[in-house]
Amino acid sequence: MTFRMLAAVAAILSVSTPAVGQDKDDLDAGAKMPVAESHVTAILPATHSRRLFVLDTAFPAAEAAKTYIVDGETGKLEGMFSQGYWPNFAISPDGSALYAADTYFEKHTRGKRQDFLVIRDARTLDVLDDILLPNGRLLVVTKKYNFGVTPDGRYGLSYNLAPRTSVSVVDLQLRKYMGEIDIPGCGLIFPQSHNQFTTLCADGSVQTVTFDAQLKATTERVRKVFDAEKDPVFEHSGWDKHNQRLYLVSYSGSVVPLDLSGAIAKKQASWSLTTPAEKQAGWKPGGWQVTHFHVPSRRLYVLMHRGHEWTHKNSGTEVWAYDVQTQKLVQKIKLIKPAQSIAVSQDQSPLLYTIVDGAEIITYNTSTGRVRSKLENLGFSPQILTVPGE
Repeated sequence: MTFRMLAAVAAILSVSTPAVGQDKDDLDAGAKMPVAESHVTAILPATHSRRLFVLDTAFPAAEAAKTYIVDGETGKLEGMFSQGYWPNFAISPDGSALYAADTYFEKHTRGKRQDFLVIRDARTLDVLDDILLPNGRLLVVTKKYNFGVTPDGRYGLSYNLAPRTSVSVVDLQLRKYMGEIDIPGCGLIFPQSHNQFTTLCADGSVQTVTFDAQLKATTERVRKVFDAEKDPVFEHSGWDKHNQRLYLVSYSGSVVPLDLSGAIAKKQASWSLTTPAEKQAGWKPGGWQVTHFHVPSRRLYVLMHRGHEWTHKNSGTEVWAYDVQTQKLVQKIKLIKPAQSIAVSQDQSPLLYTIVDGAEIITYNTSTGRVRSKLENLGFSPQILTVPGE
């Protein structure tokens, strides 16, 4: 073949053969429309009393934890954002921001570790800031009271063990890490005022910490509040931040009320969740997030089951509600499926939210005890429930 023939063939091929990776276009000109790619970001309505936040610790893959946002009225999923390894979560008092204590590794599951307090916009879920926690945080199965926000929204408090026990303090207004406050032998955080928090100690005592803007702290400890050896108390006990009352619920079903309105905790008279007959029948509290407090009615909701000693991790088959002022049982709600965690919305006619085995959220009307909605297959292992205003 001559050079002229080769050139002619090449010219024909260049016209008739589509470019590599290009589809043949045989559409009529009139059928063609311009294609424009667009992205729409949904914006949530303002935070309201019947919004539910569900923290999924993703037990089979803990580095893939998430928090889901659910409409408590309908049980429908509204949004989701990813978190780090064994995270914690809280809402700002005004509902405008979401806070997460997260841990990340440089190479996903290994490498350099970094811990942050992450601030998100509550409506767009956009990250507004990552505040480094240079001394880390306690990295253990998620517990609600390992992280908290002071009632005025000024400080974020994160529990740490590295190896001493301490609380990392972050100024949420300035978005600045402030430092650490040592709490030897104690754990958990119950923020009670703008510069105070109370923590539980391994020997059954309770310690209240008061700090100033430079984190100079004074502590007051009350001894023998509960028997840590014979009848421990649940970490997820009833916390009424608005009235600074903590209702410690023990494995056997005793309630130890604490007045945390001052610089030193005041232990009040203990009372029982069960009558002698109920105790004889084996009724005990049990589960993970085993209690929740409804502030407007001053009612303590408790997951209950029938079991023997040390069945405190068993799922609850009923939720019992108590008037903490009269110390009387006022309602029993029978659950259609046993639950591990509960929460109640903080409005005048509260909804009861439950996490049941199988990653399902079942919501009940507290007024009737009937099922309001169900949300199935929510993540891997949802564990912690948070509601606005708690």
